[in-house]
Amino acid sequence: MESRAIGTPDTPQTPNSASSSSASPLPALQLPATPRNRASLVVDRSPAATASISSNFAFDWDAARARKPGPYSTPQSISKASRRSLGVPGPGTPLRKGVVRKKGIFERVTALPSQIVFHIHMFPSNVPLPKPQTSAWIIGGTLHFIHFCVRVTQIRQVPDSDLGWEDLYHEGEGHSWFDWTVPMTIFLLGAAVLNTIYLFSRIKLYRLHLRPDPVSSPNAKFVAAQLDFQPLEPPPLRARITKSLWFGFSASWRFLLGMQPPVYNTAPPAKTARVQQLEVWTPGELELMLFNVYSPAHVFLWMATHSSNWMLMIFIMGLVGAQANVMTHSYKALLKDKEIIAAEVLNEYNTGFVYPRINPVRKDAAVMTHQSE
Repeated sequence: MESRAIGTPDTPQTPNSASSSSASPLPALQLPATPRNRASLVVDRSPAATASISSNFAFDWDAARARKPGPYSTPQSISKASRRSLGVPGPGTPLRKGVVRKKGIFERVTALPSQIVFHIHMFPSNVPLPKPQTSAWIIGGTLHFIHFCVRVTQIRQVPDSDLGWEDLYHEGEGHSWFDWTVPMTIFLLGAAVLNTIYLFSRIKLYRLHLRPDPVSSPNAKFVAAQLDFQPLEPPPLRARITKSLWFGFSASWRFLLGMQPPVYNTAPPAKTARVQQLEVWTPGELELMLFNVYSPAHVFLWMATHSSNWMLMIFIMGLVGAQANVMTHSYKALLKDKEIIAAEVLNEYNTGFVYPRINPVRKDAAVMTHQSE
């Protein structure tokens, strides 16, 4: 047993103290040293508590754009070659101007026939037309001017002694009932009606394969599912018009006879795989603006215009067009604002929650590389 003095600190002996006590009858014994703790991974210890070889860091955009050197030096023997191969100019290196070979006169002359054939094939898509809104104003203004000329010609044939409401009654007296104004009026009315039909008949089909329950839309219906990867084509316009007319005729007679109204869209059989189809209205800019400028309502207002109320009718036509234009513009702005709000909500959710968790920016601590290279 080793004897120790009471009150002395319990410290290991140093070589000096061992040499000074060489006269002691007992040899100097070296005390055991405490071993260092070693990191050991056991079952009840989380791997996240151990040292990681990866760490988050901010991407060095300035170094990537070669605006500053990397954190360590690059050998001079390979710096120029590597930067030249990567296409990144070094500091103080002027940019090299590229040389573009121009075609000669013989090549341009021989390529002229192929260019002419190409432009003929692309006609009329390659014609520089104005914007749809400008084209609609030009077409609508031309139709208004033609209708104004037609009404002036018809009003001039009315005797001067007729005034007020009698103009409409005596408008057809004293001349033939058929002249150039009749087919022109029919043409103007047909143009307005056809533009309206084409505007409200432009639809695009979408199929909701993952939505088994019906959506709250009058344009949604269930159809038979078809595994066809071709774009969906809507039914022809003639078939849709015929179906709508027959449905209106059948519904009116059933209403008068006290019967149940017919079903517009018949669902597929129960044993058939079905999917929900949504018909989305996709109006064009030209047709929509032309409908605001020259609609069937404007045509009938022109027909009711005569020498005693032409100022009032022109004011009403302008008011109708302005009201439709303002309503269309406001509703389009509302739809765009809703799209912006929905996109911003999704962007904030992705930026604050999704991207920091699924795409963390990391680097490997064992690789000596940097954005400057």
